[in-house]
Formats: sequence, C-alpha cells, structure tokens
Amino acid sequence: MAEINLSDSRGRDAVVNAESVTIPHEYRWIDQDQHQVGTRKILRSVVGHDIAAMEKKYGDLDKVGAALIDGDPDVDIESYGRFLTETSRAYTDPDGEIVHHLSRWEVIYSPDGEEKDRQPLEVEPPNVAGDIPLAWSDKRIKKADAIRKFVFSGKMQIQHINGLTYDFLYQMAKELSDSDSLMILGSGKKGNQPLVFRRGGLSYRGFLEGRVDGNRYALILHLSNMELKKPTPPTE
Repeated sequence: MAEINLSDSRGRDAVVNAESVTIPHEYRWIDQDQHQVGTRKILRSVVGHDIAAMEKKYGDLDKVGAALIDGDPDVDIESYGRFLTETSRAYTDPDGEIVHHLSRWEVIYSPDGEEKDRQPLEVEPPNVAGDIPLAWSDKRIKKADAIRKFVFSGKMQIQHINGLTYDFLYQMAKELSDSDSLMILGSGKKGNQPLVFRRGGLSYRGFLEGRVDGNRYALILHLSNMELKKPTPPTE
C-alpha cells in the first residue's frame, strides 16, 4: 500500500493511503482428480542451446537444420523442464554474456506508429508522497469526455487512515461527485507535472473521481499515460 499527499479545495493537505484496485477471483482451478492446480515456472531453454548459439556453432541455418534431424542439439536433457523458484531478471548481449551497465532509451511514437523521437530515459524519483502535496487543480473534465480522450491503464483507491482524514476525503469525494466530473491531478508546485509512484516507474496523468452514498465515499484516482488521437489520413 502506497502513500499519497493530497490537498483539497481549501488548501488543506494530508498524507493518506493509496491502494491499487483489484477484483478478487472467486474461483479456483482443479484438475480431473479434483486437486488444486497451481502455477509453476519451468526452465524452457538455456543460452547455449538457442538458435543463435547453434547457428554460431554449426555455421548456418541449413547446417543447424541438418543437426536437428540427426539429433537433438537444441535440448539440454540435464536442465530442461526443471522447476524454477527464486529468479531475477538479467540482461545479455548478442553473445549471451551478462550485461552489467545498461542504457535505457525513451522512444516516442506518432499515432500512426512511426517513431518520432528517441532520447535517454531519465529515472524519475517518486513524487506523490513528498513534502509538496498534490494540488487541488479544479481543472475538470466530464466523465463522458474523458473516456473518449484518454486510455486509462490503472486506478487507485484513496483511503483514509483515521477519523480526521475520513472527513477530509469525504468532502473531496462529495465535491467531485456533485460536479459529475474528473479532476485533473498533477504533481509539482503548479500541479502540471506527471505522477510517479516509484523510482524509475511510469509517469501518469491523474484523474480524480469522487462517489458518495450516504456516509460512505469512494475516491478513485484514474491513471493514464496515453491520449487518444485520430491518425492523420494518408495523402494520395
């Protein structure tokens, strides 16, 4: 569970909880003997037996094909099919050697899928729970318009941690519910910077929604990092 520092329309701020919204599954998988089924990670291949390694060993793909017909050089009998437990990601170069220093790039594409720009990826620090609260921007967009303009990739529920923050968040939810709109939420002193929840994570544009039912409330932060745009029709 993450923390988030929010301010309301009166300029008051508080640090509250933010939890990802997930729908629990109310079913389980069983096999033909009515036994519980679980998932396991199985080793499928090793570097020395992939197509690149075999092509380097035999010379070309035709010779690799002949070797596959004569035997099974692509299979490591001692390793394949092993169950994997604790694993970690590693990056390798074209020769299969582990790479220890990486350069990450941010690639920007146009609506029709063409690359527009490429630049070194900057690792942004988290900014939703810092000393500067996320400001109440009062920039709102109707819900019907928002779902047609943005792709929402996730949402988080803002939760109170005590009675004081309950009143704080309830009033925010009620104000947004009465307007039937989503409020654009950003970071920084002017509230125009993207939201970053973890170091090096994706940057999002936030849309805050409020719902009220009696003394109950739901304050939901919708997250988007993609705007819907109509591609330019090709010219003849």
